[in-house]
Amino acid sequence: MRAATMNAMAFALLVSAYAAEAARAQTLAHRVRAVGTGTVELHYASRPGVCGDGRRYFSIGRNSYHGEFTSGDRDLRNCQPGPARVRMRVESGSVATVRVAVGPAVPHEERATDLGAVSSGEAASFFLSLADTSSGRVGHGAITAAVLADSVSVWQRLLAIAGDTGSVARATRRDAMFWVGRFATAKVMGHGEDITEIDGSDDRDDTRGDAVFALSQMRGRQGIDPLFQIARTHRDPAVRGKAIFWISQSNDPRAVGVLREILRG
Repeated sequence: MRAATMNAMAFALLVSAYAAEAARAQTLAHRVRAVGTGTVELHYASRPGVCGDGRRYFSIGRNSYHGEFTSGDRDLRNCQPGPARVRMRVESGSVATVRVAVGPAVPHEERATDLGAVSSGEAASFFLSLADTSSGRVGHGAITAAVLADSVSVWQRLLAIAGDTGSVARATRRDAMFWVGRFATAKVMGHGEDITEIDGSDDRDDTRGDAVFALSQMRGRQGIDPLFQIARTHRDPAVRGKAIFWISQSNDPRAVGVLREILRG
């Protein structure tokens, strides 16, 4: 009897281990779709230099805050490093909303299916694919979620999204271009792909920066070609970075090619 009981326990453990392995083998996309209709959440390692309050806002670097906050919000002092936390509303197997947070786990009124910790690489791949096929609202959150993933290079996929005028929503392309510009700025300023280092690193009262801004505001896109040239060749990396920022916001169809050239150079 005792042997039979031990065999049954061993079998149960074997089945449990198999089920756990099968669950891990499922792709993240399949696990999200399996929710059907409801809210799903997950978390993964975020880039060094990223912090947040776990709910309302997060910061990428020293001065780049995203989310819901005001300039006098004292909670900004509570920005804590931690994993990226994403909550998604799923409707009939399709993602309808994506909300991104960073930092400590905080309670939510709405219950969610918790997928637990996933690898940053799997998370980035899932969210980039989601951005590639979703509306602007979903694409915005998906791109942000991908950018936050630790130790993952995402700029090449973002370039592809930004340049896909045939199937990607315009708002999503615009969001992708914003982050492509950040990665290009990080590169020309000598930070590799570390976008957390580019904000607040140059606080000089520089008339050249004012001139770059003036070019970006010229009517009829008269200033865009000079901006391209500055972004490509100016000897001051900070000035190049300012030009890159305005190029990424320009909606000029040539901007993708210029930023690709800079990032691949």
